[in-house]
Amino acid sequence: MAGTFSDIRILDFSRDIPGMYTSLLMGDMGAEVIKIEPLGGDPLRSDPNYRFYNRGKKSICLDLSSDKEMQNLHSLIKSSDVIVTTWLLSEAKSTFLDYENLSKINPSILHCSIPPYGDVGPMADIPGDEGTIGAYTGIHEGQGGETGTPLYVQLPFPTYGTAFTASLAVSAALFERETSGLGQKIEVPLYAGSTAMQATGFIDGEKVITPARRRGPGPSTGLPVYRLYKCVDDWIFVACGNNVFWNKLCMALECFDLLEDARFLEAPWNIPSEHWSALAEVLEPIFASNSRDHWLYILRENDVPCAPAETREWFSQHPQVIHNEMLQKIEDPELGLTTQVSPPLKFSLSKSPKPEAARYPGEDNSLFATCIPKEPIPLGKMSQHPLDGIKVVDLTGYIAGAYGTTLLADLGADVLKIESFAGDGFRQNGAAFQGWNQGKRGMILNLKDPKGLDIFHQLVREADVVTENYRAGIAANLGVDYKSLCKVNPEIIYSTVNGYGLTGPFSEYPAFDPLIQAEGGAMKDQGGSGDPVFLRIAASDYSSAILSAYGIVSALYYRSRHNEGQHVEISLVNAAFAYQAAEYFNYPNKPTKPRLASVGQSVDYRLYKAEDGWFFLSCKEDIEWNKMCHAVGMSDLANHNKESRAENQAVLNQKLESLFISSQVTVWIDIFRKSGVKCAVNKSLRVIHDDPQAHSLGLITENDSYNLGRIKLQGLPFRFSRTPGKLDLPAPDHGEHTDQVLRELGFLEENIVTLRTAKIVG
Repeated sequence: MAGTFSDIRILDFSRDIPGMYTSLLMGDMGAEVIKIEPLGGDPLRSDPNYRFYNRGKKSICLDLSSDKEMQNLHSLIKSSDVIVTTWLLSEAKSTFLDYENLSKINPSILHCSIPPYGDVGPMADIPGDEGTIGAYTGIHEGQGGETGTPLYVQLPFPTYGTAFTASLAVSAALFERETSGLGQKIEVPLYAGSTAMQATGFIDGEKVITPARRRGPGPSTGLPVYRLYKCVDDWIFVACGNNVFWNKLCMALECFDLLEDARFLEAPWNIPSEHWSALAEVLEPIFASNSRDHWLYILRENDVPCAPAETREWFSQHPQVIHNEMLQKIEDPELGLTTQVSPPLKFSLSKSPKPEAARYPGEDNSLFATCIPKEPIPLGKMSQHPLDGIKVVDLTGYIAGAYGTTLLADLGADVLKIESFAGDGFRQNGAAFQGWNQGKRGMILNLKDPKGLDIFHQLVREADVVTENYRAGIAANLGVDYKSLCKVNPEIIYSTVNGYGLTGPFSEYPAFDPLIQAEGGAMKDQGGSGDPVFLRIAASDYSSAILSAYGIVSALYYRSRHNEGQHVEISLVNAAFAYQAAEYFNYPNKPTKPRLASVGQSVDYRLYKAEDGWFFLSCKEDIEWNKMCHAVGMSDLANHNKESRAENQAVLNQKLESLFISSQVTVWIDIFRKSGVKCAVNKSLRVIHDDPQAHSLGLITENDSYNLGRIKLQGLPFRFSRTPGKLDLPAPDHGEHTDQVLRELGFLEENIVTLRTAKIVG
């Protein structure tokens, strides 16, 4: 069976990992990806991770200063569907590879631009990378907790979030192009990808109360029912994500009095922060009294979500990981036998091809001789938004399920959120619920009643997509699993988001984001040689959500070509490998990843303290280091090449720290930017609403919520030149649109009253 994108050709001009990972995600689903490199090969080939990010891609080396080579390139562009770049707009224009020029060569081309800060706005020409964008978007500041000091986050979340979001945006543009026949420009800056992984971190408004820090700087701080605990021998994470699990925890630990304690009646999420320490003083000695294995057994027997904090090596041998086949062996001609992450999305019909090793530079230059222009797609109806006319029936809740369908709404889909009378378990999370569910309509429907199930089937018959994130077995028990619903609508796209997978030894265990963080090695990696650290970014949730949306839209594209629906599945376990893809990439004699205490990786890639705050400095290449040294008046340090900097790191750190503390952040930022050195102010994400660049990109918006009045929240993490996204609805109140939906199905008012009285709808 053909891969999802087996008829798509992508030209990857990326000079940075976000673009390479974007095209890799599409190549893993069958697209033919051609890496365009300069003569002699991409300088990034010196990094072994290049072999992972470019696996399975063909390689062409070009001299863009040659007229003949440019003619060859134009032939290649005419034969392609998508072009991916990571340049500043000024750089793209200087090589005539901006969208305006590309569209003249091929009107059907989709150009995905992944610049640091965007192609528009006051920061469009400012260079940036993972470290600087992470600082600018509050990742390091947020991880610092209450200390007032930022904490460098090891995992490259802006990079991974951007690749996931860009893949989603490109697939949506491909789907829309099937109808319109027209290409367009797609823009997903690193800035946007970073905010997409922190979607509710900057919600604000007059009635929005900034939540108490759920996590402090250490492992034994934060909300006591959602944190790490030290057992006799090692660490365990306990995650009571709703009141049912809180009740089960109290019973498992035989702490029945806690259920009646007035201080904890709003558990789990709304325990007043002044009572956190009192509850922790009860729970900490309990967990410290026995081994981790003991508590894992007790909690799992009582269906309490929990997990050990472990290493990546340990997780690689986890029974569920092996069952999900998330790691594979690929023989690489340069590195030897490698271990690489498998594609995270599982499709029931359009299977992913087995990845191949990366090619040598220019190995596929012979493709020029066989370039055949793509057959033009017939021009048709142009959509207002990429997913215009697509109907989504949404059974999801929490973050991993709900945020994915919010992204579909952002792309223009009509999303109907269906809840039980109890409602989404995260409704009590106040403002955050708004960010995870904006753009949807809402309905209360009792799926356990035959009449409720019949109404659901009526919705499914008219729908394109059904999404759910139940634990394994629950959808089947309710009769809303894929096997049941494809009988109702054979062309339905059915999406499952779950913790461990639909099958396998852990499939029925409850899971929340931090449990997979803990098991997958992210917490121990962040903690280094010390205690594990709970990452503030809900990486497993957000990655699963964005990837689920990507899978759904990809399946819609496949259906538009083959007239077949299918089942798409993503688990938090699989997503953990997707947001740690390079970290799980192993090969013989792989060096240890560098780290510099809590401020960065090296003297040339780290956070520095100035007189009035912190900033991030990135000058890892020798030419960049040289520029920096001359810019700050320390030319004598410029003779330290990369190896010398590593050997003399302690001395160099001390000299630069002493210098940078002597002046203000804005002074250093101004000096560096005038010299072309990558840098960024370290700040909180919550100030994004005052950032002119965020306004230029449309990364923020405002709407009227059902419970908090006027609020400010995330806008669109992607920009389309021809079919912009849509931001027209706030998150729905519980059952807000039930009557409206029933009327659309043809129910009369007296029928609706009867259904409400019978508790079939609400």
